[in-house]
Amino acid sequence: MKLNPFNKKSTGYYDKVRADHEQLSRQLALAKKELIEAATEHTREREKQARLRDAAGSMSMSTPPAAKAHWPVLCAAHEREDELKSQVSNLERQLRPLQRVLDAPQAFANARKHLAELIAQRKTSAADVETVDTQIAKLNKRIADIETRIAAETKSASQALLEGEGEFVVPESLTKLEVELRIARSSLTDLQSKRDTANAKLGDLPAALREAERTFIHCRADLAEIELYEQLMPVMNAVARASAARRETSYSHDESRFEVEIPRDLVETAQAALAEEVPST
Repeated sequence: MKLNPFNKKSTGYYDKVRADHEQLSRQLALAKKELIEAATEHTREREKQARLRDAAGSMSMSTPPAAKAHWPVLCAAHEREDELKSQVSNLERQLRPLQRVLDAPQAFANARKHLAELIAQRKTSAADVETVDTQIAKLNKRIADIETRIAAETKSASQALLEGEGEFVVPESLTKLEVELRIARSSLTDLQSKRDTANAKLGDLPAALREAERTFIHCRADLAEIELYEQLMPVMNAVARASAARRETSYSHDESRFEVEIPRDLVETAQAALAEEVPST
C-alpha cells in the first residue's frame, strides 16, 4: 500500500490539526468545568428564589420584595449556564472534524487489517468446504461399495441358510461389513454437518466483505485527503493569494475555497491506482 503520508516528514498540516485539537480540548475541558459550576449556581439560585417566594405564604398573591430583588440574580445564573452550554456545544462541533483527521491513520490501518482477515477467512472456509466435499465423495463411494459387498454376502449367506440343516452361523465377513457400514454412515453424517457449518460461515462472508471494503474505501479517502493537504501546505500561500484575487473579481466566490481543474488523464491514472490498492475479495 503506497498511501501513507506519515512515512515522510510532515509539512505541517497533520501537526497543525493536532495542535488545534489539543488547544480546543483544553478550552472544552475548562468550559465543561465552568458549566458544572454554573449549573450548580443556577440550581442554588433557583432554590433560593423558591424559598423567598414561599416565605410570603401560600395565600399571598404578590411576589415578595426579596424575591423580586433576587430575580435578576437568578436570570443571570440561567443565562450564564445557557452561554456555557452553547460554548461547549460549539467547541465539540469544532473538535469533531479534527478528531476525524487525527483518527484517520489508525482507522485506515484497522480497516485494511479487517478486510485482509475476512479475505483470508473466506479462503480458509472455501478450502475447508472443498476438503470436506472430497472426503464426502470418497466416503459415499466407499459406502456404495460396502453396500454392494453386503448384498452379495447376504445373498450367499441366505443360500447357505437354505441349504444347511444344522445351526446357522452368520458369516464373520458379513458382520464386519455391516459394522463398517454403520461407521461409514456415522462418519458421513459428521462430515455433512461439518460442511454445513463451513458453508454457513461462507454464506455470511459476502455481506461482511462488502461492508469491510466500503469502510476501507472511506478510511482511505480520509487518509488521501490528509496526504493532499500535507503536500499542499508548501503552496497554500499561493492558493490563498489566487482565491483572494478571485474574490476581488467575483463577490459570489468563497475565498476559503478554490477549485482546481485536474487533467483527465491524471484522474484516470489515480482511479486505476486506487483500484489496485483494494485487496482482491
